[in-house]
Amino acid sequence: MIRKLPPEVVNQIAAGEVVERPSSVVKELVENALDAGARRIRVELRAGGAEAIVVIDDGDGFLPEDLPLAFASHATSKLQGVADLDHIGSLGFRGEALASIGAVARCRILSRRHDAQEGWEVRCEGGVETSPQPCGAPAGTRMEVRDLFFNVPARRRFLKSASAERARIQELIAELSLARLDVDFTLVGDDREILRLPRDESLAQRFARCFGEELAKGLLPVSRAFDGMKVEGLVAEPDLARRDGKLELMFVNGRLARESSSLHAVRQAFREYLMGGRFPIYALQVALPPDQVDVNIHPRKAEVRFVEARMVAGRLHETVRAALLGRLGLPMAAGGVVIAPDMPRARSGFPQLPPSLFGDAVLPPPPPSAAGAEPYVVREPVAAPAPAFARGAAASTPPVVSRLNPFQRVTGRYLQVMDLYLLLEGQDGLMVVDQHALHERVMYEQLRQQHAARAVQSQRLLVPTVVEVTPAELAWFEAAQEALQQEGLHVAPFGPGAIAVHAVPTVLARLDARKLVRSLVVGDETAGMAPVREALADRFHSMACRSAVMSGDRLNDAEIQQLLVDAARLEHPHNCPHGRPTVLTFTGPELERYFRRRC
Repeated sequence: MIRKLPPEVVNQIAAGEVVERPSSVVKELVENALDAGARRIRVELRAGGAEAIVVIDDGDGFLPEDLPLAFASHATSKLQGVADLDHIGSLGFRGEALASIGAVARCRILSRRHDAQEGWEVRCEGGVETSPQPCGAPAGTRMEVRDLFFNVPARRRFLKSASAERARIQELIAELSLARLDVDFTLVGDDREILRLPRDESLAQRFARCFGEELAKGLLPVSRAFDGMKVEGLVAEPDLARRDGKLELMFVNGRLARESSSLHAVRQAFREYLMGGRFPIYALQVALPPDQVDVNIHPRKAEVRFVEARMVAGRLHETVRAALLGRLGLPMAAGGVVIAPDMPRARSGFPQLPPSLFGDAVLPPPPPSAAGAEPYVVREPVAAPAPAFARGAAASTPPVVSRLNPFQRVTGRYLQVMDLYLLLEGQDGLMVVDQHALHERVMYEQLRQQHAARAVQSQRLLVPTVVEVTPAELAWFEAAQEALQQEGLHVAPFGPGAIAVHAVPTVLARLDARKLVRSLVVGDETAGMAPVREALADRFHSMACRSAVMSGDRLNDAEIQQLLVDAARLEHPHNCPHGRPTVLTFTGPELERYFRRRC
């Protein structure tokens, strides 16, 4: 009853995993061209790729003796033995792509080596190959794939419209091109040039060509070198976040792929700047030794795993976080807290607030902006040029974006409306402020600064609190014990199924220690510290939210003035910690259009 499947059936089964739609074919063929050393790649489509896909490159080409194996299953030039799987440096390695494509389409290969006098041709139709024949051909390789799924009509019916398939291929070419700035890419659809990406541009210039000039204006260059790892690329301003994660692009050694803990770490770096349901924009290249990356875990090679996943995630979080702080000229907060032996045993964890809501202390006003004087602007320091992902690519620094704190430009007149909104006159126009969101951001940043700035951040408990945990959670706490101490939380194993909490962060001392620990627990010993910092930030969020003025609270003049003074010092004044906007600005020209004073 058990029989070995014939090769054509095996190839069609593999095609179901590898060849999902025309963009899957384009991805495999373009990656093969890049592995062949191509410096110029041209992709031509007909009917969104359903009728024809042609990929032309100027790479090394096929040797004539290799062409009989071009469409053979599991035949490749990129691996020799099992040991090679531990340090894969090419984009392709399984030897399945051409066999899978040839099983469901009519294919033709024209190829000539640069040092050869003639080219060679081979065809494959529904898995049936012809013998190679000599022919005239330019140096490089021309791959033709026609009538995709002609012998699998059920799969062909699942294809989307020609325009939708063409759009997905355009997105794919744009994404792949960001990792290879030394390669010229051209996309042609139905005899019309859709995308032209000349080589040796900077990453910012290519990003602008691919995704638009407006989006490219808010890009921040990233470049960070660690021991055995390098991160470089671009991250976009939080204000440019999207409703989907399509532009969360990470390249691992030149391969467009995702890894769950790294994806989570980058999102957490943006967390306090984004509303729920919004996703950041970035293009990051992670360079690691090949033996530190496992790429052989997904049929379409869309996912990878890291040997040191926690380390990579932590470094990515640190790099992106530093870029976001650096755009305002702010340094990365230094971590590390200890318990001083002479610290009092009992101390309130809430910030010491004066009797009135905002305090009676006279604080220095924001820098004046008199008529004719330069407005006070927080400017990003001049950054290093945007790095290139490939050798020989010329990179140039994108324009430095000045980030204005709108509250540093308030003229002084204000009005509270509906006991919720403040109307202010700024140099740019009319500002409408959500008093709760703004005060919440003020309180949140004050709590964060207290937690980061003091040498003593922990408060010992008179009686340790015992928290029951699962074996997996206990293993995580033991692995993260030292890192937790750096955040001000001291825990220790307490038997086979519990931990004892001996000290908590001072600013969170009023919270129930058991609930604090339960909010931090991850249960995965490879998860790293990002979830802990996220949970601590949630605690700061909730404390700031409870401490902030609410809707319906009427403020007096002194309280409003103090709120504006505090807002002028904020690191990120545009959103509350949950991502809601704190201020909307209506410029003078906009108001004039609303009142029909101008067209």
